[in-house]
Amino acid sequence: MTQLSTTNFFSRFRESFLEAVLKFLWRQWSALGLMGTAGVEDEWIIDPEALFVFSVGMARYEPRLFDEILGWLPTNGEWLDTARLKRMLPKDERSLRVFGGTIQWAQKMADERKWQGLARICGDIYKNQPIADSVEVLFKEQNGTDYPLSGNNVDPSFAAYFIDRPLANPRIAMSVPMTASTNLRFLLRALLGVGSRSECIAFLLTHEAGQVHQIAGEIGFFWLSVSQTLADLTRSGLVLTRSHGKRVEYWLSQRKWWVFLTHQDADQFKPPKWVNWSAIFPALVIVWETVDSLSKEQPSEYFTASRLQQALEVLHREFSRAGVDVPPLPSMALPPDMYQKTMATFVLRLLSGKSTVKA
Repeated sequence: MTQLSTTNFFSRFRESFLEAVLKFLWRQWSALGLMGTAGVEDEWIIDPEALFVFSVGMARYEPRLFDEILGWLPTNGEWLDTARLKRMLPKDERSLRVFGGTIQWAQKMADERKWQGLARICGDIYKNQPIADSVEVLFKEQNGTDYPLSGNNVDPSFAAYFIDRPLANPRIAMSVPMTASTNLRFLLRALLGVGSRSECIAFLLTHEAGQVHQIAGEIGFFWLSVSQTLADLTRSGLVLTRSHGKRVEYWLSQRKWWVFLTHQDADQFKPPKWVNWSAIFPALVIVWETVDSLSKEQPSEYFTASRLQQALEVLHREFSRAGVDVPPLPSMALPPDMYQKTMATFVLRLLSGKSTVKA
């Protein structure tokens, strides 16, 4: 396959991938209260922190979605966990600037006390970046072209990070529907508070049992904090322990908990699936960055295939662990043109919501 035809393929796939990602994000945020078309009803638990971080980067290509998310923060930002957000901060300077501007806006317009610590962390990291300050336009056309500069109408929260965007005045969103099964995290946070306690219960409600380090890795908290939280929860008698080899694992009566939380007959209720979004979204970022680069130029074939394959393996593993019936993982042994087509089919099917969830 020639370099020109390969670049053309990835240019077309870039368009399809970006469209699928934006539809996916609209679907997730509609479930959290945005005015959108939910379409397919997903059967997994939404991770609002991981979704928020990923969305801030990708919604640059969909200004309406970006501002709808801003408008969601004054109503629902209290339910976001800033400790988890801190652990999920974007690693690259460009994404951190956009995220920092978003948090700066939230501090000013939503809840200063909640966001001031995270805003300070973003500011400190940004100031230590070696890259010189240069203004970057926030919003982009889907082909990658920058929107026009805002002139005298630039938003000061984003300007603090040298990000140019018009003054934000978003529509305020509705409250998160707490009873939706996808929004289990919000229901538990309303019941138990924001923090490791509600995250541990969410994990145990969707797993047969778990050990401290396993749970900590999945929910995004330091293992010592999780260990103390689980020890506290066992004192209630509603979270139980049992031996698993030389280790202790924690479990609970899912049947009783689901009846209590949903007021439904346990035999009629279908529990949502646990998906490790904190692993999946960074993998999707890698796919996007690689495909975006390939649509413009042709890096080394080995580097490209290796980076893409690592990201696809993460997507396949995490969705499979959640019980999602995912398509076969493309093999690097395939001819280049066949590998690219199979890879595209694999990713687009995952994002479409058409992959079924196993019983």
